[in-house]
Amino acid sequence: MRAGPSPDAPGLQPERTRLAWGRTALGMLANAALLSVREIGAAGLTVAVVPATFAVLIALVTVVLGRRRAALLRRSPFPARVAPVLAVPVVGWSVVALAVVTGVVLL
Repeated sequence: MRAGPSPDAPGLQPERTRLAWGRTALGMLANAALLSVREIGAAGLTVAVVPATFAVLIALVTVVLGRRRAALLRRSPFPARVAPVLAVPVVGWSVVALAVVTGVVLL
């Protein structure tokens, strides 16, 4: 018989959760940086500032939500409800919207 992790011990799940949310935030910051670098040579501000700002906001929200999720998964005793009902769809649709807006701006 193999001994599994204790039901009270969260294992590596909080760490993986924190890293996944962090990677998503880093991707959004990279998107903002690339859009901003594109504008450095421009004489004035253009429409590309809007998705760059949106990307930074998404990154900040993602960091906050990721920290909350990791803290939730580290709780003892483990909470009965852990599914991210609102956080994942909000960030997911924000990423899709950013991708569309970035594509339109770059065309």
